[in-house]
Amino acid sequence: MSADAELIGRSLRGDTDAFVEVISRHETAIGNYLARRVGRQAAEDVLGDVWVAAYESRATYDLSYPEACR
Repeated sequence: MSADAELIGRSLRGDTDAFVEVISRHETAIGNYLARRVGRQAAEDVLGDVWVAAYESRATYDLSYPEACR
């Protein structure tokens, strides 16, 4: 299994499926966190915004951290 950092790096080089894998790994945990904070229905909208922001800022991710979430 590839580390998140490797997947993010691959996505920066044009591998769109790599970032989808990062999302798949973390969407449940982040979705559950957001649901506890803003409610289940609002969390779905916020989660979409989170992934857009993560995708747009992935070039600033410090690739020395193998995993995006702990």
